[in-house]
Amino acid sequence: MKHIQNGTSRFVRLALSGALFMGCLAGSAAHANITFQFNYTDPDGTGFRDHIYGPARQAALNTAASTFSSMFASHFSADGTIVLDASTNNQPGALAGAYSYSMNLGTPGFNLGEVVPTKLQAHNDLNGSNADGSVTVNFDMPWALDINSPPTSYSGQYDFYGTLYHEFTHALGFTGGGIAEDGTPLAGTKEAGSWNNFASHIVDRHDAKIIDPNTFALNQDRWDAAAGNSSAGIVGDGLFFDGPNAVAANGGYLVTLYTPSPWEPGSSVSHLDPSYGTLMTPAADTGLQPHDYSAVEIGILKDLGYVSAVPEPETYSMLLAGLAVCGWIARRQQQA
Repeated sequence: MKHIQNGTSRFVRLALSGALFMGCLAGSAAHANITFQFNYTDPDGTGFRDHIYGPARQAALNTAASTFSSMFASHFSADGTIVLDASTNNQPGALAGAYSYSMNLGTPGFNLGEVVPTKLQAHNDLNGSNADGSVTVNFDMPWALDINSPPTSYSGQYDFYGTLYHEFTHALGFTGGGIAEDGTPLAGTKEAGSWNNFASHIVDRHDAKIIDPNTFALNQDRWDAAAGNSSAGIVGDGLFFDGPNAVAANGGYLVTLYTPSPWEPGSSVSHLDPSYGTLMTPAADTGLQPHDYSAVEIGILKDLGYVSAVPEPETYSMLLAGLAVCGWIARRQQQA
């Protein structure tokens, strides 16, 4: 009995000291956050403005925004206030969607002018007082809106929070930027396009750039061979992401993007291949979904310009002090 009590008390003391130490770390670390604001644009009595269900839907969206912000801040130091137009899109088969609005700067380049990434990374608001992007949810689908009651695979409900984390990440720039099936960019022409940052990292399986980094012209032959041609029934070799951080996280291999045949507008190239089974794959089943980024997704966001969250200098001092305290406690226990 005495031995058990001694062992237990030792565990408690170490656990308490560890909790105190971690509490010091949490209190001293930089805690940059993204703050979301929503403009609810549904007609009165529908969607987010439904007279019965609207308040719960708005509360769930705000909770998803807040918890996503905390998750993102655990990896990255970006901060700013993002304003999204929020509405209902009850298109069959769709769960939700989100994107950043873009400003065509009028010149060729990897300069599409995505409002949300620019606001978070450069603290430059390209859109002034207008909303920065959009988020939509299909409320014809069965959602688990209570964050404290996550859905199971048997519930028949979709994970509202995992789905919204996925969509918010698209708004942050994890997207092909509206490239069409034939390679036409959202702005400009295939010969001199205005592309987003993500598109600058799209390559074929030989690691050859799809878009010339000097002329900003699409290499049509590479695109056709990689993306395929649905109308001709040709399946391509696939498209990949070549950012150095993402490749390192993927074991040195190019990251496979979602390039199905036939092409899926709004989904192709803007997701990871389903084989990764991570937050940014293209489809979700009922039940719980990932609520955090994989190492590959963190690498992609780094390649898109987001900076890793790092402790402030005083945090390192706390770390050293905490290690010294833990060492002192361990020595006392050995002498006891």
